[in-house]
Amino acid sequence: MKNLLRTIILLLFVSPVKGQFGGSSTYDFLNLTSSARINALGGNQVGLIDSSELSLAYYNPALLMPATHNFMSLNYIDYIADIRIGFASYARHYDEIGTFSAGIQYVNYAKFQEALENGELTGNTFTASDYALNLIYSRNIWDHFTGGINIKPIYSSYETYTSFGLAADAGISYVDSSGNFSAGLVAKNFGTQFTTYLRNGEKEPLPFDLQFGFSQKLAHAPFRFSVTLHNLTNWQLTDKSTWDFDNRDPNDPIYGRSDDAIKQFMRHVILGIEFVPTKNFIVGLGYNFQRRWELSVDSNMAAVGLSGGFTVRLSKFRVSYAITSYHLSSTSNIFSITTNLSEFIR
Repeated sequence: MKNLLRTIILLLFVSPVKGQFGGSSTYDFLNLTSSARINALGGNQVGLIDSSELSLAYYNPALLMPATHNFMSLNYIDYIADIRIGFASYARHYDEIGTFSAGIQYVNYAKFQEALENGELTGNTFTASDYALNLIYSRNIWDHFTGGINIKPIYSSYETYTSFGLAADAGISYVDSSGNFSAGLVAKNFGTQFTTYLRNGEKEPLPFDLQFGFSQKLAHAPFRFSVTLHNLTNWQLTDKSTWDFDNRDPNDPIYGRSDDAIKQFMRHVILGIEFVPTKNFIVGLGYNFQRRWELSVDSNMAAVGLSGGFTVRLSKFRVSYAITSYHLSSTSNIFSITTNLSEFIR
């Protein structure tokens, strides 16, 4: 256990500590959500512990609990436009060894019309897709602490261009004796690109992120509050040339808006609240500040950045649904089903 702890701490603190803006790294699909319940809570929560929710391990491998033994989770996301996302996982627990989970994530970007450089259509079509295995291991390291790691081989194919890489997540989680408070720290997507899309091309960085989160369930009321802080290695989450109105280029036609310290901090925050009257029924709401301020339109911000959904137990299945607003003209629907396969063989 001591060796596992040292390994996790080493991975957390010696990994690259430079946050990435969108478009400055490869394999950004690794940041897409894969769980309806977490999508309802803003798209990411790394401190929420639930022994019945296998998909939480995707966000922090330390959240893979022994109670998920023989659980299977299937997730489908009707994303923006014709993009479809799927994630399937399965878990096994072995006493004195730990808990293991294997899963596969895919992103299908649908079909594209092939065109020449002058825009003339050739009549041919091509596809684009991303795939990542999720090989997760976790175990209790001492008292109320659990450590985990997720190894993610990656394959990406865009038309005739392909790339192979390897990413990993390493995390720690804590839960108090009452079970009402939990917290998690995770370093996500450190690794390398083995082969580039272009032959002899320059390797691109992966979307590394350091995240911390916590969750608090009220002792005498059916509510749970969750907070996650992301991009902790990079304070500035805006492009100053286009977003800082006070210092922008006066000849720049793009109108910016100034971000003070409070706004910059809030860009790192994802908030979630759940109404939990019973273990078999949960309603969740989330607010993602960065998503709202990046993707909304000033003239009509609508519900951009907001999300909501529910989880209900139906017989042997735990079913979740969530809806998320990414843009004034685009929402995403997410469906998840989790079941304990052991219940079918009693």
